[in-house]
Amino acid sequence: MTRTLFAALLLLGIGQPVLAQHNPYGITDSVKVYLDKSLDIFQQNALHRRTVADWPTLRETVYRKAAGATTYAALTPVYPYLFEQLNDHHGWYSFQGKKYGWSKSEPPYANQAVLSELKKKPAVRVRVINKNIGYILLPGNSDFGMSNVNANAQALRDSICAVQKGRIKAWIIDLRLNTGGNMYPMLAGLGPLIGDGTVGGFVEQAGATPQAWNIRQGNMYVDTFRVSRVRDKCVSPKKNVSIAVLLSGTTASAGEVVAISLVGRPNTRSFGEPTAGYTTSNNGHQLPGKAGITLAEAYEIDRNGKAYTERVLPDVEIIGGDNFTTFAADQKIKAAVLWLKKVR
Repeated sequence: MTRTLFAALLLLGIGQPVLAQHNPYGITDSVKVYLDKSLDIFQQNALHRRTVADWPTLRETVYRKAAGATTYAALTPVYPYLFEQLNDHHGWYSFQGKKYGWSKSEPPYANQAVLSELKKKPAVRVRVINKNIGYILLPGNSDFGMSNVNANAQALRDSICAVQKGRIKAWIIDLRLNTGGNMYPMLAGLGPLIGDGTVGGFVEQAGATPQAWNIRQGNMYVDTFRVSRVRDKCVSPKKNVSIAVLLSGTTASAGEVVAISLVGRPNTRSFGEPTAGYTTSNNGHQLPGKAGITLAEAYEIDRNGKAYTERVLPDVEIIGGDNFTTFAADQKIKAAVLWLKKVR
């Protein structure tokens, strides 16, 4: 999840000046400057930069891998290597319309019901099930800019109001298809359900002062900076209304932020599978030619200060059994409804 509030997606460009070579690696001078700038960005900002025992040696290795490079394009193979050395599977290097990153070696996600539903590119869906339980399917989004935060959050809030009408006694927030995107309209749209207060934050390392996610009168703040201006068009849910959260192995990044913001909330329980494990916040750094490096720079923490360095684990693990067409056959929804009937 991108941490910088006003970071736009980096536009990708081309065109590299070629100058004389004056280094032992045979790298064109302008390309060497570009590579040095990239290495500085990694060394100064990467979340795991302190785990590199010897930065001069790492730089030397990178120079050898880039030996003879006369264009920026020739450097692209070194970036996946750098992300691997920094244990960053969430970041990427952007160049000429492509992304270059590193992925951990692990078995592929095998839940075909979830994967098939993702291919349909689902949109937000809000409905009523079991007469008085509100159901919100909150998928990922690709709108990373800040200009549409209010509009997107308001659309989600209005969808919730459309079904609420005083009859909803409990809620299910379905994050199984939330592969990430912009966290701010998600948290702002869900603000009245999540409830006011500090609901999580970003922290770089143990003992550091976190950057807090706050909900105030249903709106989203980062520390004291107001991110959203969303209006309620209906009566807000009762305080600490019961919420069941559904998770899958494709719940990632901003989807994990939403899950984390609900950890420790009263009358809340999660059901499903461990999440994808993209629980770091990203920040973008521009390079010449409108290329750029996006780095994981902080961990996400819940309202109790717990940092999530890997996956978010559900309170009740249920592997598989998903059915997005027939809710009565969906094992995660069935378990959530059974619990909500007991606690509401």
